[in-house]
Amino acid sequence: MGRRMQGIGFGMAAALAATLVPGVSRAAEDQVRAPVPVIDWQACTGAKQFRCATVAVPLDYDNPGGAKILLDLLKVPAARPSTKIGTLFVNPGGPGGSSTGFAPMASILLGSTVRNRYDVIGIDPRGVGASTPMKCVSDVPRPPGIAYLFPMTWAQAKPAFIQAQWTRWACADQAAPIVRHMSTADTARDMDLMRQAVGEKKLNYYGISYGTQLGSTYASMFPSRVGRFVVDGVLDPIAWSTGDVVPAVQPFSTRLRSAKGAHEALMSALEDCDRVGRAKCDFAGNASGKWQRLVSLAKAGKLTAYGSPLSYADLIGGVLGYLYATRYVGLDSALQEIWEENAGSGARASASAVADLRAAGERVRKAPYATPLLRGEVVSDAFSGVACSDTRNPDSVTDWWRAGVEQDTKYPGFGSLWTWASASCSKWPIVTKSDSYFRPYGGATATPILVVGNTYDPATPIHGARKVASLFTGARLLTYDGWGHGAIGTGCVTRAFDRYYATGALPPVGAVCPMDSGLWDGDAG
Repeated sequence: MGRRMQGIGFGMAAALAATLVPGVSRAAEDQVRAPVPVIDWQACTGAKQFRCATVAVPLDYDNPGGAKILLDLLKVPAARPSTKIGTLFVNPGGPGGSSTGFAPMASILLGSTVRNRYDVIGIDPRGVGASTPMKCVSDVPRPPGIAYLFPMTWAQAKPAFIQAQWTRWACADQAAPIVRHMSTADTARDMDLMRQAVGEKKLNYYGISYGTQLGSTYASMFPSRVGRFVVDGVLDPIAWSTGDVVPAVQPFSTRLRSAKGAHEALMSALEDCDRVGRAKCDFAGNASGKWQRLVSLAKAGKLTAYGSPLSYADLIGGVLGYLYATRYVGLDSALQEIWEENAGSGARASASAVADLRAAGERVRKAPYATPLLRGEVVSDAFSGVACSDTRNPDSVTDWWRAGVEQDTKYPGFGSLWTWASASCSKWPIVTKSDSYFRPYGGATATPILVVGNTYDPATPIHGARKVASLFTGARLLTYDGWGHGAIGTGCVTRAFDRYYATGALPPVGAVCPMDSGLWDGDAG
């Protein structure tokens, strides 16, 4: 099956590859040139305070009069329409996260200015919404399941790679047309077309996690259309797209150095746990040493939780899921219960602690570059459809294995997890990249961009925010001195959002926002 797929896709790919010079993209445009649809807003089913619509847009913007796909939209009307400033488009990341599900929450968490004076619109990105989902199918059965999220031995690496490649084979073997048009650049074009449809001259925006890649792409493609524009929990767009070495020698999920962010977040949190003590953090008392003991037992296959084996991958994946929150509620008690069962009193960990740990890991597996506030089902195929269309990657299982080992050496525990998240992108059909945007990123925008980065972000380390702030002329970095993935909903940052969305005023140069409370406050004792 895979070979038959390659024969179909890669003959065309050879011709395309000559035109897709790595590192070179189309010049910045004034706006999308396509028929502007009329949006027929209706009260949403089951939530009549919101407005919903389904809109037809071009499948391929190279042929704007041709085939169409459907996008699902949800609007939260401004609470005080008489003082309305404009429309704010939002994206929660993923890729694969639902913006229609995120919009009601964003309208509250982004502050009173947004809630009262902006219509907040979420557009489910192409391939994500209910109307035109990306679904990859194949007449060849999926390979047998593997009992680990990522490989820890070379013997495990090959089955893991085959499992990931099944997605790639399926997405090209019997692919719906949307699979060839899933790039972030096409989603940016959709967003600009919707900007025109609602009558806005500039696009106001909030994007978090992968939503920052959408933001960086839009701002680079349509700089004259950038309005009040915030990116939070920021991906380095160059690392995402191509990296600094062409052709790519590392998978994109390695280039982003998310493993570094996760390792530093956990190590600093364990240090803080010991600082505050057992009154606030159950795992206190040589927390880093206890963690290393749990890791050693898990690697040896001797770790249990609630009387059943707990794998190394489940332990690491679950802990990573907890690291996304701005406070680590429940992480300390879960680790302490597992510690007691394996190296302490012998008291069995609770079923709820184990279930919560596994659930946290599953959320991250489905949408690693999404806000932890994301609600609703994540379209798993869409992650590959977007990320693999956007990025340059190496080709072989050896490349992923070596990158994972190297990352684990530098950032123990999280290197292989993050590296193998992108394994489906190996040999992703080049035809899907024909409308992607690879660079240049940055330059002057009509309105300066506000960039927000957390000191200890486990998915998008703060160097991504610093990179984007340096790329766009006049952009301003606001640092949130704390943990978690993104700073939305925190007090000081929300006040900065309020000022910016109300007036366009940026925080002072070098501004730093403190945490609202301690990392472990309210969790123990």
